[in-house]
Amino acid sequence: MSNEKYTFTYEDSITGTKVTRQFASEDLWQVAHNTLEFVRSTGFDYVDMLEFTTPNGQIYRAENLD
Repeated sequence: MSNEKYTFTYEDSITGTKVTRQFASEDLWQVAHNTLEFVRSTGFDYVDMLEFTTPNGQIYRAENLD
């Protein structure tokens, strides 16, 4: 996988709060980790694990163990 750049943005329509996370990734583990941190920073702190798999079945998992 090549080094890809991502920008995730969330804006709460009620409070106007905006959260942006930018990162570069070389593999699915980095995408999973940054996606998990983004989701948790937007208020979904009960999401503690994301799991991605490749078409051939390789698993990439990010967990928050706090």
